[in-house]
Amino acid sequence: MRKPILSAAVILLLLLSIGPAAFADVTYPDPAPLEVGQTLNHLAASVEPGSSVTVSAGSLPPGVDLILDDNTDSTDVYLRGIPTVPGYYDAVLDVNAQNSFMCSVDVEPAQPQLIVGPSVSCSLNDVVHVSVTASVSDGGQLSYQWYTSDGSSQSSLITGAVDPIYQPGTDYVGTTYYYCVVTNHNNGLEVSVVSPSILVTVSDMRPSSLSVVSLPYKTVYRAGETLDTSGLQLQLAYASGSTEIVSSGFQVYPTLLDVAGTQTIELSYAGQTCSFQVTVQEAQERIDGIGVLTLPYRTAYTVGEILDPAGLSVRAYIGSGYRDISEGLECSPMLLMQEGTQTVTVTYEGNTCTFTVTVESEEVPSYLSLRQLPTRLSYTVGDTLDTGGLVLYLISTKNNAMEVTEGYSVSPTKLEREGQQEITVTYGGLSCSFKVNVSAAAPSPSPSPSSSPAPDASPIPSAAPSAEPTGFPAMPTRAPQPSRSVGSGKSFVGVIVGASVIALAIIGAYVFIMNRGGFDVLEEKLENLFRRGRHRK
Repeated sequence: MRKPILSAAVILLLLLSIGPAAFADVTYPDPAPLEVGQTLNHLAASVEPGSSVTVSAGSLPPGVDLILDDNTDSTDVYLRGIPTVPGYYDAVLDVNAQNSFMCSVDVEPAQPQLIVGPSVSCSLNDVVHVSVTASVSDGGQLSYQWYTSDGSSQSSLITGAVDPIYQPGTDYVGTTYYYCVVTNHNNGLEVSVVSPSILVTVSDMRPSSLSVVSLPYKTVYRAGETLDTSGLQLQLAYASGSTEIVSSGFQVYPTLLDVAGTQTIELSYAGQTCSFQVTVQEAQERIDGIGVLTLPYRTAYTVGEILDPAGLSVRAYIGSGYRDISEGLECSPMLLMQEGTQTVTVTYEGNTCTFTVTVESEEVPSYLSLRQLPTRLSYTVGDTLDTGGLVLYLISTKNNAMEVTEGYSVSPTKLEREGQQEITVTYGGLSCSFKVNVSAAAPSPSPSPSSSPAPDASPIPSAAPSAEPTGFPAMPTRAPQPSRSVGSGKSFVGVIVGASVIALAIIGAYVFIMNRGGFDVLEEKLENLFRRGRHRK
């Protein structure tokens, strides 16, 4: 009875060991969700070497392909590409038209890219706008929704504010936060992005006073002339303490100056008023011509300076007489940009005369030169440069020289190369150079045997050797472990192979016993062996 039972057990063990010994397919987790336009490179499974893999049901995202990478011990199945259409994709992959597994890919719409308009400061009831500019790379449709907040975590949807530009109200003083939620709609899916907040600050900007900061260039007129406000600047003061300078947009009265004497000019701006005075002279007979009587105090300038007419006066010739005039003169040009001798035209009552001024270019550094070389010009390899004795000249555009003995930089400072070497000196953005000679370093003398310390025959290591030597590249990491498998998995295959070897050994033993007389003979031999052992004891 024991023989049939043992035979059946051996055969069952043999079947269990040989059946699963074939290669088992291994699958890996689905890829994480990704956006349209992002690159997908996902290892989906490892299957038997040389296997064929096809999509038997469902579909892969457009732009993604099934790629097989054959290795020695397996064929790796990859999903690679750039998805172009958002959606949820489930694909059934067949291995050798036998085993199947599913791989899912979640492709989301591209997130909108936003450019937010600036924050706004305005007065009560001003018309202002806040805006956001959005774009997407996947061709989806964008929608907008504006929200408002007082700066806390509470916010409110603004009904009807569904455009990229929104006009907030400015009918009360304070700061309000506005932000926009932009949503990309594509293929039935959507993804939203919240813009940074845009601040709208409304202040009571009504001015409290108006004053004259600078008078017009012309303050002396002849009766019948029209007021010229060129150069006039006004200052607006606000209740908050802030001020603003304005030079246009104000109202002036009167503009026609037809009354001789001192005349008051009234100004008004933003509901505030101020005034200044001009001198109106009697109309006089026709002036035949004018000539320069006294030159301005200053007649020498640098390019870019403004003419100073102080001290200038002209003599106006009227019939057989004349009149000297020092006010109401107009000079042109006022900005002196032409180098050399420049002519200035003086105008009075439609009559002109000229004088000249000298305009020189600005003196700036032009180049750097060596006045005196350093004391030391010979070195040995490894020496540091010694700049002692070095003197420089900084030459200006007007050929003036300034001696420089410090504040410069040199390069290189460490002399590492044998032969003649060029040294660059830099000062104020300008540079020059000189050369030094660098000779090879003398060899170090060999130590005498008597002075050399005896070598240590058995050095003691300072520390135990590490398990892995440093300075070598790191060992490659293992492939990711499968999270689920069809079959038993690669690790189980090794166990099955070992079990198969044991089963074959059992079969061999079984055949040997049967050939030598069966289990009765085996039992008799084991009993004799046991008796011998007891006898020896």
